[in-house]
Amino acid sequence: MLFRSAPGDGTRSRDEMRALEILELESDADFEAVRKSWRRLAKEHHPDVKPGDKDSASRFQAIQAAYDVLRTAEERRNWKPDGR
Repeated sequence: MLFRSAPGDGTRSRDEMRALEILELESDADFEAVRKSWRRLAKEHHPDVKPGDKDSASRFQAIQAAYDVLRTAEERRNWKPDGR
């Protein structure tokens, strides 16, 4: 089952909406778009790419946390009890 969301339709939590904002995505982004944005932003702000840049390191941590929130939400949506 595929879930599509729109602003205010109740399919995404506040945390998910904030995570999408951090990843620079619209509220109706699918998980493939989430993954692509996460990879792009993580590469751009990775501490190994910008050593000593505290703002970039902080942004990298926020990007990672946002991806974790959305990944967990996606797993919950796709979970089927007893392997069904």
